[in-house]
Amino acid sequence: MKALLSSLGLGLFLLGLTPPARADFGGVPNRIWVELGGSTNDLSTTAALTGQAGVGASLDFEDVFDLDETKETFRGFGTWRISAERRYIDFGFVSINRSGGKIINEDFNWGDYTFAGGARVDATFNTRFIYAAFRYDFLHEDKVHIAGSAGASVTTLKAELTGHGDVTGPGGPISGDFTADSSITAPVPMVGLNIDWAITNRLFMRLYSRFFWLNISSIDGSMKENGIHLDWLFTRHFGLGLGFDRNSIKIKEVEINQDDKARFDYDVSGLALYLNLAF
Repeated sequence: MKALLSSLGLGLFLLGLTPPARADFGGVPNRIWVELGGSTNDLSTTAALTGQAGVGASLDFEDVFDLDETKETFRGFGTWRISAERRYIDFGFVSINRSGGKIINEDFNWGDYTFAGGARVDATFNTRFIYAAFRYDFLHEDKVHIAGSAGASVTTLKAELTGHGDVTGPGGPISGDFTADSSITAPVPMVGLNIDWAITNRLFMRLYSRFFWLNISSIDGSMKENGIHLDWLFTRHFGLGLGFDRNSIKIKEVEINQDDKARFDYDVSGLALYLNLAF
């Protein structure tokens, strides 16, 4: 009995020294916070591909190829607190795929290929962003957390054009349907600032801003991601949120391969309704 009481006392003592596995922010747990939702996005897309001939005018994909200027899509965000407080892993995902086509009014160049006016051209423009970062609260109050983050967004941009006749390449006219595409997939390092504010025990405002800029021999461009979310948890674990998010990419030049260089000016922004999960 004495040994049992001694063991129990030691266990309670060690338990008292151990930090709690779960801490609350406001009135809800914040070990894991997930936001899953659908958004209606406004999009603007300009791209160009320059080949060995050095010709590649920028094309407005919404205007020239009738790509949708608005698109509904899934967005997901999450945070995992990896220590008793202050340290987190952030992650997120969004993918937007669009296609369109029409009879074009005049000739244009895409890389080393010329698409003749009067023919139909179909286009697709697909994007995907997969984000992960380490975040640290340099201000950690009961109601307000302000943090800096460092991570990367694995970004994919893919443009594809299909001409139905009247396409001329480096070797001359091309008969039948012809498809020319260009794509890049690369991890984009990003630094950011996050502000989390517990307005009440169940009402939260979350803001984030992330940025990247690089000018080296193979790429010259920038990328920005910003958002503001207002979340209300109607229980300790479940809630609803309304958010506005924006991704903006401006690439003046990026090498696609040894022969081609591309330019992209892409902007997507929109309102989203989220389901919140807190554990």
